[in-house]
This record gives sequence, structure tokens and C-alpha cells, in this order.
Amino acid sequence: MAAPKFYVTTAIAYVNDRPGLHHAYECTGADALARFHRQRGHDVFFLTGTDENAPRNEVAAKAQGISTRALVDQHAAEFKQMADTWDISYDRFIRTTDPDHVKGVQEFVRRWIANDDVYLATYEGLYCLGCEAFKEEGELVDGRCPIHPDNPEYIQRLKEENYFFRLSKYEQQLKNLYRDRPDFCVPEIRRNEVLGWLDRGLKDVSVSRRNLTWGIPFPDHPEHVVYVWFDALINYVTGVGFGTDEKKFERWWPCDVHVVGKDITRFHCIYWPAMLMAAGVELPRQVFAHGFLENTVGRLSRSSGNMIDPLAAAAEWGSDAIRYLVLREAPFEKDSPISAEQFNARFNADLANGLGNLVSRTLKMAETYCEGLVPRPGGDGASEIALHATASRAIEEHDAAAARLYFADALAAIFTLVDGANKHYQLTQPWKLAKDPANALAVAASLYAGLEALRIVAHALWPYMPNVADSICRQLGLPSPAAAPWPDVARWGLLEPGRRVHSSAPLFPRLEPAKL
Repeated sequence: MAAPKFYVTTAIAYVNDRPGLHHAYECTGADALARFHRQRGHDVFFLTGTDENAPRNEVAAKAQGISTRALVDQHAAEFKQMADTWDISYDRFIRTTDPDHVKGVQEFVRRWIANDDVYLATYEGLYCLGCEAFKEEGELVDGRCPIHPDNPEYIQRLKEENYFFRLSKYEQQLKNLYRDRPDFCVPEIRRNEVLGWLDRGLKDVSVSRRNLTWGIPFPDHPEHVVYVWFDALINYVTGVGFGTDEKKFERWWPCDVHVVGKDITRFHCIYWPAMLMAAGVELPRQVFAHGFLENTVGRLSRSSGNMIDPLAAAAEWGSDAIRYLVLREAPFEKDSPISAEQFNARFNADLANGLGNLVSRTLKMAETYCEGLVPRPGGDGASEIALHATASRAIEEHDAAAARLYFADALAAIFTLVDGANKHYQLTQPWKLAKDPANALAVAASLYAGLEALRIVAHALWPYMPNVADSICRQLGLPSPAAAPWPDVARWGLLEPGRRVHSSAPLFPRLEPAKL
């Protein structure tokens, strides 16, 4: 029987500038989810990429004196470099300038046209260049976009002839969607915002822009281009073959989770399902809207200039460590303050003193007291029994949290086992027991429990810290957790006695103060 499929996406990033830490944060959360499902035997497809057809790319290119194509190629390469540096295990890095995406978008729009869901009219109103979105007067704060309050020049008043999508036609169907599937948009606070928009009523929306030289031509009307937000949303289906590879599309669609920022739920939770309804395409199963990263200056974003370089962060802490730090310090379900001081404190407490110490002491004691071989378990005392119970509880709590994308809670659960194993040694003190040969069974029981806890920690950490998990398993003489069947490897007692283990250099040397 074929493995169940799991399809996850991130939002695709504008390429008018370089990537920031907030982009890496979203990709890392989606990557952790993709790896979590791969580890559990699912056939996973993970899509991320870049949104390249925005008018502001043309503006940015002109400001730099280069072609728009040169600009999007440059920044798309930077986003891909970021993803690769952070070990994002995408199956496709889509670019909305890809030929199959262009073809798929035009097919999607033709379906709207065939369904009489598109008509020509004149739009007059406000447009935010930063959001690439049309705005209502009531959405502005003191005449400024609430997402880009420091950029009043982003708000423009436009009057142009566009093609409109009959969004209002789908208002009741959207209300029915949220009535019947309350978990379509999570967390609940984001769902409640969507319900508020629906209660205020929906208006038809422009789906084209006129007389632009950069963008996907509107089918049969080359004087128009497809409005960038609609073009961008359609990547979720073109990325798995819509309009070009129907067999592939049938395999992967519907998407299981769209991972997006909380500022773009209107597009993903109202426009996108209505667009799919109009095209006769099944809806995705869920949209998860994560919170913002913030520092002392405010929200991290390119428009404010409040940026943290994700490549510098990976160089400072290491790619695995920074993945852990952002997901542990910034719970995915809410806004979170971050700082270099927080990251350093968490690194030293959890990774250097916690996990790193556990790895080092466990393997060195195995070398010292067991000739570098896994001892035979037996004669377990109260501490060993308690550690076994801690491991079972940690895995249960981890899996429940990770499946919901509550990654900070999931990691906290794993670290209850790390802390439990370190406390186990403080209770059993095998270094003292080993002084008397009569305590050989007690030493073996203590170290076997510690080694087994370490094995389970390594496998549980693989979705978040794949290289560290691989390193721990190599020291335990085990293959990569990527190849290990779940939940079998989460069972206590699988480490075979007599397996050779070895210690290596410390995984996480303590850090001195750093600056983001």
C-alpha cells in the first residue's frame, strides 16, 4: 500500500530585496513539519520559492539601474542560498517566472472566465505598494498601511480599468466553509479575524493590472497582467503540476498545510479558497498563520529596514542551532521578541549545558566504564524506570505539539528527556559506582538508560536539528534518523548491547555575547 501523502508549502517571498531572518523562520517551521511527516513514513512534498512578478520588483530594478530579470534572478538566488544554508529540505523551489507556473496561472484564470467569474470594470481606490494589495479607507491608520506604517509613500490612489473576480459570489460558501471546518484557518485568533471580514461582507476584487511591462499576461488580453497576489497564490497548485502535469497534480493536491505569516490571511483564507471554488479545484486542508518576530525596534521586516541577516545568524550560531533557537524562542502560534542575548542564553542553557553535556558525558562514560560498548541492561533501579517513563511522555507530548505546529512546545517536550537524563546521572552517579567492581550491574543499568535516552532524543530532534541528530547517531553507531521507521525507533530498549560507540568533539561549545 502506498504511503500517505503530505503536502506542505510556505508563502513565497517577494524578491525586491534580500532575505531576512523572518523568512528563514517560516521556512524552518515548514521544514520541521515536512521532516516530522517524512520521519513518520509519509510521502512528503515541500514547496517553497519566490514571488517574482510584483510591480515593485520593476521599481527596485530601475532604482538600481539593472533589468527586472537581473534583479529577480539575483534575489531569488539569495533566497535559495538562505534555504540551503538553513538545511531547508524543499522538494521544489518554485519561481513564479518558471514557464510551467506561467502556463498554469493562465489555465487557472481561463477557468474563472469560463465560469463567468471575471468581468471588466474600472477600479478607483487605494493601493499599498508594500503589500501589493488594494486597501479600503477603513483599513488605514492615520492614512497609512498598518503593515507599513513607516512608509506613507506606499499608499497610492489608483484609477484604472481592470478585470475583476466575483469574490462576493462566494461569500456564503466561505461562511459555510468556516462553519463546517473550523480548523481550516489556525490558530483560532486568526480564524476569528477571517470571520470578522466575512461578517462585514465581501466585495469583488481586481485580478489584473493594466499597462505594466512585468508580470504574467492575462489570457487573451495582453494589455493586462495577472494581479501579482493572485498569480502568487496559484503557485500552490502549479508547483505540483496544475496545468502542465495532471498526474502529478492528482497525486499531491490538496495541500495539507499552507504555512504563512499572519499578515496575509485575507489572501490565503478568503481569496484563495474562493479562487479554487471558481476554478473547480478542491480546497486545501488547512492554513496555519504564524506570528511575527520582533526585537527592540519592532517587527522584523524589509519595509521597515529592521532586518537580521539569516546567513550571518547561521554563521554565528550554526545552522542547526539557529533552527532550534528561532523555533524554541519564537513560538510559531504568536508574536515573539527575539535578541542575540536570548539566543546566547538559550544556546548555553539548552544546547551547551543540556544536550551537549549529555552527549559528551554519556559517551565518555561508556568509553571509560564499558570499553566503548553499549552495556547489557538489567537490574534497573528507580531512576532508570523513571527515565523510561520520561521518554515515553516526552515523545507523546512532542508528537501532539508538532502535529499542530506548536514547535516551541514540541522542543520543550524533547528537552524534558534531555534534562531527565542529566538528572538521572546526578542520581545514579555511575562514576562513583564504577570504583567498586561489585557495582558493575548498576553502572551498566545507569549507562544503558542514558544511552537509550540519548538515542531517542537524537531521533526526536531530527526534524529540527538534522545534522546534530545525525552526529549523535554516528557516535552511537547508528544510521541517520532520516532512515529510521517511526514509531519503532521511539520505543525504549532498542539499543543493542555490544554496539560500539565513541565520543567526539563537543557539539556546542559555550558562547560569548554576540550581536545580531
